[in-house]
Parts: sequence; structure tokens; C-alpha cells
Amino acid sequence: MKEDFGLEPDLPSGGFSVCIACNLKPEETRELPRATLNGASDSYEEYDSIETVEAIARQVRSFGFSVSVIEQNDRFLSRIEQDRPDFVLNIAEGRGISRGREAQVPAILESLDIPFTGSDSVSMALSLDKYLTNKTLAGEGVPVPKAFLFRKNARTALPKTDSRWIVKPRFEGSSKGIFPDSLAKTESEVHSRVDRIWSLYNQDAIVEEFLPGDEITVGVFGNEEPWVGGMMRIAPAAKEKGAFLYSLEHKREWKTRVRYEGPDTIPADVREKAEACALMAFRALELRDVSRIDLRLDESGNPRVIDVNPLPGLSPTYSDLPILYRLSGGAYEDIIRTILSLAFRRNGIPRNILPGAFFTGGSEKA
Repeated sequence: MKEDFGLEPDLPSGGFSVCIACNLKPEETRELPRATLNGASDSYEEYDSIETVEAIARQVRSFGFSVSVIEQNDRFLSRIEQDRPDFVLNIAEGRGISRGREAQVPAILESLDIPFTGSDSVSMALSLDKYLTNKTLAGEGVPVPKAFLFRKNARTALPKTDSRWIVKPRFEGSSKGIFPDSLAKTESEVHSRVDRIWSLYNQDAIVEEFLPGDEITVGVFGNEEPWVGGMMRIAPAAKEKGAFLYSLEHKREWKTRVRYEGPDTIPADVREKAEACALMAFRALELRDVSRIDLRLDESGNPRVIDVNPLPGLSPTYSDLPILYRLSGGAYEDIIRTILSLAFRRNGIPRNILPGAFFTGGSEKA
């Protein structure tokens, strides 16, 4: 990668320049054992591998663009100001542990008036906060599970019901903080899981109504008229003891522990409802270009939105969005081309900059 793109090179001369802004997994964390209940080896779980950034860079370069890669670190601001790329493909997850970290790079680019892919800083920050996302979607009429906020070191009373609860961190992604035993059945189990979140992640905990049905994830593309670019059902590869949770361990061991099933395995009425919910969520949060919306079916078989990711992983091998897109008949090249095409159009960049723009929905078709 260093030879082809460089981690922080001068931009190649000539042509339209695209910079990939990213956070790379530190080399020393790449071979750490999987996360444990008493460890924090998932600190960099959301960051991208060198292989993922290389795959994206190769694809962007194949479109005829000059490509550079700038990692978000202490030098990011000075590098982006110095290089002034024509455009930024943003996959940076942000630094630190604040709930605004995914908004860091978009905010910098907005302040410098450099156009970029994906949602703006406001939508990024809102979507990472699972509690505010849940309340915003509920207020817009989007079906969501009941959710209660347990602020750090403060107890919240739960309703007296027979419901089971899933306990998760307030602002984490990539299933961080979701363990096989994150499902709580009693009040004492809820408080125990909440204490664990407070201790391991130093943030508020969300206690969310557990939905017993299938988990479905939906890819949404577009701006003024977004459309669904594919969906899949996520199921355990083998029968598991207790309810299935798409936990951090499942994502890390996806080859042996998870079965990804294409849209043809989902009943037509459920697909239709899932599409409607995903599009409602996309619009309610005012997302841009691309997002992945996670849903789960309730006891009546109706989908509800459990998470929104406006910065979906783009590994061609293991990320959910490329997998669901492939299961829906698409190709990796088309994902990258579509994201760029949408962002170019939104920013008023001439269409001939990216010949053969690939759109599959709404008035944004090329």
C-alpha cells in the first residue's frame, strides 16, 4: 500500500484527486485475542484494516482518479489543508471515545469547504448515540423497540413486565459491548450488565426491549429519493443455546458462526415492511449517500429499527453492506461507484468526472 498510495503522500499530479480519510487498526492490535468481558481489546474494532483501505483505493483509482490516503491522526488537519484534495471519500470513525467521534472528520472537512462522501457532522453524531437515535426515530413514527437510558452511576426504574432486555453501550458500533450474555431476564441481571458497560466503556448504558424475531440489515443509498440497494437476514450458523445475538464474537468469527441469507429467504411482506422502515429511518435522520439500517422482528413479525450506521464498513470480504449487496446481485465496484456518484451529484461535481455512474433508484438514476 505504501508504494501504491502512501499513508500520507503528496497528491499525485494531474487529474481529479480523491483522498480516502480513514482510521487504521494499529498494527499491535491486529492479532489481539478476541474481546473478553474483562478486557478492552475491542478498542479499535471499528477501525479499518490496511487491506480494506487498499481495496477501496484500488477501486477508486480504477475510475481514473488520483488517489491518496490520509489517516486521521495528529497530523490530519495539517495534511488535509496542505494537500487540498478535490474530494474526500470518508470512512474515518473518529478518535477517542466521545459520542461525537464519527463527526470529527466531517466537521473538519465542512470547515475547510472540502466536499466528501456520506452524512454531515450533525447526522453522524446523532446516529452514533443510540438513545437519541431511538427517540428521534420514535418521534418521526419509525417503529423502534422501547429503550431506557441508564446514565453512568445512576439507576433507572424499568417497567414491571415479562420483557427481556438487551443491554448495550450508548455510543459504540461494530457490536462493541454486545456479548453473548448481554440479554437480561431479571432486574438484577439488567443492573449487572449495566454495571459492566459503565466499567468497560465508561459511558451510559442503553437497556432496550429485546425483539425475539429475525435480524435483518438493509442497505440504503440516495439523497432526495433514497432507495434500498439490498438486504439480508443474519442467522446463527448452528443452533445456539438461548436467543441469538449478533455479538462482537459472532462478527469476528463470521465464517463459522454466522449465516448470511439473501433477500429471497425473507417473506415478501416482511421485505416490504423492512424497506419502508429503513427508508423512513434514513429520511428521519437526514442521512446522505449511503447507510446500513439494522432491524429485528418483534413477536408479531413486524420489523423495528435497532441501529443505524451512516458509516457502514466497506471491506469487500467481511463487511455487512458489501455482503448484503452481493447477495442481492450487486458487485463491490458498484457500491464504491454509487457512493461517489451520489456524493458528486450532491456537491454539484460534473457528471462526466465519473463516467458510467451507477444508480438504481429514484430520480437519481443516471
